[in-house]
Amino acid sequence: MSKKFPLRNREERTHNVVSIEAYDNTSNAYRPEQPRKPETGFGFYLSIAIITFITIFFFSIYELAVETWERLK
Repeated sequence: MSKKFPLRNREERTHNVVSIEAYDNTSNAYRPEQPRKPETGFGFYLSIAIITFITIFFFSIYELAVETWERLK
């Protein structure tokens, strides 16, 4: 009979149900999440550009309408 001594790690145990992986993904769950710096995306700058374009466009249409009305009077 062999001597009984406590097994040290999973590799030494018999009948492992879960295979031993080189990298265990579950260990990431216990790490505190690092705070990320919020990044301003392309969509934000595109929105600002579109709002600026629409404002200038409607202002020029308004000016054109006012000038035309003044001329017709």
